[in-house]
Amino acid sequence: MTNTSNESLPNQDDAPSGKSQTRYIVTVALATYFFWISLYLYVPVLPLHAQDLGANLQMVGIIIASYAIGQLLLRIPIGVGSDIIGRKPFAVGALILSAAGAIWLALSPDPWSLFAARTLTGVAAAGWVAISVLFASYYPASNTSRAMAIIMSVNMLSLVTATFFGGIVADYFGNSSTFYGAAGIGLAGALLLLSAPEPRIKAATRYSFSTVVNVLRTPLLLRVSAIAITLQFVTFSVNFGFLPIHAENLGASKSEIGYITTAGLLAAVVGTAASAWVAKRWGPTTAVIVASVATLFSLVVMTITTDLVTLGTLQAFNGLGRGMMNTVLIGMALASAPVAIRATAMGSYQALYAIGMLLGPAASGPIAAAFGIEMVFWTAAAATVLGGAFALAKPLPR
Repeated sequence: MTNTSNESLPNQDDAPSGKSQTRYIVTVALATYFFWISLYLYVPVLPLHAQDLGANLQMVGIIIASYAIGQLLLRIPIGVGSDIIGRKPFAVGALILSAAGAIWLALSPDPWSLFAARTLTGVAAAGWVAISVLFASYYPASNTSRAMAIIMSVNMLSLVTATFFGGIVADYFGNSSTFYGAAGIGLAGALLLLSAPEPRIKAATRYSFSTVVNVLRTPLLLRVSAIAITLQFVTFSVNFGFLPIHAENLGASKSEIGYITTAGLLAAVVGTAASAWVAKRWGPTTAVIVASVATLFSLVVMTITTDLVTLGTLQAFNGLGRGMMNTVLIGMALASAPVAIRATAMGSYQALYAIGMLLGPAASGPIAAAFGIEMVFWTAAAATVLGGAFALAKPLPR
């Protein structure tokens, strides 16, 4: 499987052009914004809500980890299906499932029902494969990095919005209001996406089982996936896992937990925006190392701070590193395959990094129960060092 220079650009054939194309790019970007809000509006209070329903720390970790199950199992099949029959059906379906999962979360009477509902939202999140590649398909292949920087910025901005308002909404209207709000936003995003036609792409390769195998054997894809596993381990064990509980133990309200989470995500927007410049000037390996150092510093100091303002500042350092690293890695994963099978490459990348999304909270629950929440941060710090070592062992190509 080789990348050829005479591939058809993704906006050829029946795809719209000019003002229409711009309008559809904006439409898909807005639907993406709604997609991530529908998945993350309730995230600042989900661990606390699980405890309210009777979950212990181990069960909290299991519930958070369940979000990764569908992504681990379904992202490659969704990528393959998207390359064969189109990205839009999977993208619309993801938004509908996100809404359904949010309603189930609201109605869950016990921790195991919450586990099942969160698993369904993970199935919805697996549709990010189709949404991200659908967005990139409106751009020429030579502008893949720009397309990814834009859609990742939309991703980060939506998470900022969701976590900022999620805590406030929960404080004023209760935890359940965040789930119902997420459901309404998800359905609105599905309606938006239905109005955007999908560009037609000429396949440069006859699709077969060997196509998937070749993608999974791509050395660059495997390297960036290994680093991404450590990144997601940190993100879901700390930022979307036990950080809210740690903040509450320090006296934070639900609104303040939302503010702390938002601080990290705002900084992630900055990291996302700066990633292309840093990678171009000093190379992707340097960008990953800078990101790792910022993340490592934040995690180590979080173990000793007792001040909420300081915790929010450290979360900003953490977010800066995560935003930069995430954008560099996803751009390289997408560029590792020809245009016609990029959904397969993206699905493979996202399925592999979902290992970190699963292992992070699954391991952190027992660690927190046995050794305290601070040990979760030390474990995440060790994972960050491992990710940086992967980047240094064999530098990433420019």
